[in-house]
Amino acid sequence: MINSSNTLRVSGLASGMNTDEIVANLVKVQSSRLFKMQQNKITATWKQDAYRDVNKKVDEFRKAMEGLRLQSTFNKQTVTSSDPRIEVSSAGTSTLTDFVISEATPAEAAKPATVSFASASSSVGATGFSFKLNNIDIALDPNLTFDQAVAKINEQSSQTNVKAENVGGSLVFTTLTTGSAQKIDITITDTNNPLKISNTTNITGSEAKSGTVTINGTQIAVSSNKFTYQGVSFNLKENIPVNSTISVRVSSDTKGIFDTVKTFVDKYNELIADLNGRLTEKRYRDYPPLLDDQKKDMKDNDIKLWDEKAKSGLLTSDSTIRSFLTEMRNSLITSVQNPALSTAFKSLKDIGIDFSTNYRENGKLVLNEEKLKGVLQTNLEDVKRLFSTKGTGATSSSTTATDTNMHGNSGFGWRIYDRINSTISELGSLAGSPNSLVDTKSSIAKQLKSLDENIDREQDKVNSYEQRLWKQFGAMEKAIQQLNSQGSWLSQQLGG
Repeated sequence: MINSSNTLRVSGLASGMNTDEIVANLVKVQSSRLFKMQQNKITATWKQDAYRDVNKKVDEFRKAMEGLRLQSTFNKQTVTSSDPRIEVSSAGTSTLTDFVISEATPAEAAKPATVSFASASSSVGATGFSFKLNNIDIALDPNLTFDQAVAKINEQSSQTNVKAENVGGSLVFTTLTTGSAQKIDITITDTNNPLKISNTTNITGSEAKSGTVTINGTQIAVSSNKFTYQGVSFNLKENIPVNSTISVRVSSDTKGIFDTVKTFVDKYNELIADLNGRLTEKRYRDYPPLLDDQKKDMKDNDIKLWDEKAKSGLLTSDSTIRSFLTEMRNSLITSVQNPALSTAFKSLKDIGIDFSTNYRENGKLVLNEEKLKGVLQTNLEDVKRLFSTKGTGATSSSTTATDTNMHGNSGFGWRIYDRINSTISELGSLAGSPNSLVDTKSSIAKQLKSLDENIDREQDKVNSYEQRLWKQFGAMEKAIQQLNSQGSWLSQQLGG
């Protein structure tokens, strides 16, 4: 509506008409097209948010299952040690399944020089105290506390290369660097010695020493007690005498692989339940979005209930989502036709994953956990190929979502991953990325821009219409006033 302060308005004093109400009602009728446009904009914004929410959920599903297309997921290993003196963990993929450690001498790190003086006084005392530390004069002022004295000593650490510490009431000196060239040389120059420091010379550090470990009969020199060998990370905790027998066993991490596959099944079922719910959500066409003027006379709870119905069914029967669900189901139900696969494993059903026979569950996957655990124990390589095999496409840019032949020859991990990527891209084209702050290229972004332009034009038309009404009513009031004046004059002339 236009700003009334910019328009001369004449109330119905002469005509006796409620001009304000009449103009408001006429403008409201004229604004019906504008209101519809504004409601369409709100609906488009809601739909954009709904698409982005779907895109976010699809992306979360991708993150949960993307590892199934990779061989490394199925090459996971667990490593165990028979003796706590050697800690082990997987550091990749080991080609060996057994290691025997028959001897180990831990490596030693380079050490600093260090010396401790126990039972130090709690203060320097009233007379102060002086001494030399690595030929640097240290003078401690009178009445310093023990901790203040330590801080004073450390003021010279860049020259002495020594750090002092209060360790439980003892005064400990340690060189800042390590190795046999590091020394602590203390010379007492003061008869007063409240800190009970002694003359010391030739307190030196030590150099690093390599260790050795004998694995499967081969002695290996190690500079650190943590090292990696043949895809296994070792942590040598203690000395292991000669002729010991410590076993390290490497095995496939079938539990971890099972958990990854089960997560895929669970997340798939969560996603399709969400998307099918959106496809079948009831649409309340008698509940268009509320405009601000409409909300003024409504209670907050009534507004909330109205908005819930107005937002319901935004993606009912949506073709993009329906196509995505159909393509995913087709990708999972179609056998993999690739010569690299075992003849015993061509489908998900072969390893214990099947579709529910209850049509109300809309293609939910059902996992036979015992069967899957069994085939992971006996046929891990075949299960790996069933998911991670990638067929050859017609071009370098082909994917299983665009190339039918490539789809048929690729494993389920690649099929679903490519389908997800395609749908994420399609949803992005429709409504923009879920993480984008500014979207100007998506279909809905362009639609919103067009709506804004149309709303502006329609608002100008309504404003012009309202101005014309006020001019017309103003002219009418003026004419009636003139007629009333003429009538009064005639009445006076006629002696009325």
